[in-house]
Amino acid sequence: MVLNDINQTPLEYVMEYRLNTAKQLLDDTKMSITDISYHCGFSSNAYFGKIFHEKYGMTPLQYRNRNIDKQNVLN
Repeated sequence: MVLNDINQTPLEYVMEYRLNTAKQLLDDTKMSITDISYHCGFSSNAYFGKIFHEKYGMTPLQYRNRNIDKQNVLN
């Protein structure tokens, strides 16, 4: 089943929502990656890391560090 307005299955929509929430938490908080994974509804930190890497080509830690590096350049 694909939702007509967004061309995603319900599972794809939920996964994208969770990953976007995780990215925002990685950017805006100092929460641990484990806490972020559970907060976003992932039952396993390893699964969260795997899905995040498949979607964005980097681990959650690499994503967080990349954004920290960008902020340091801007300051």
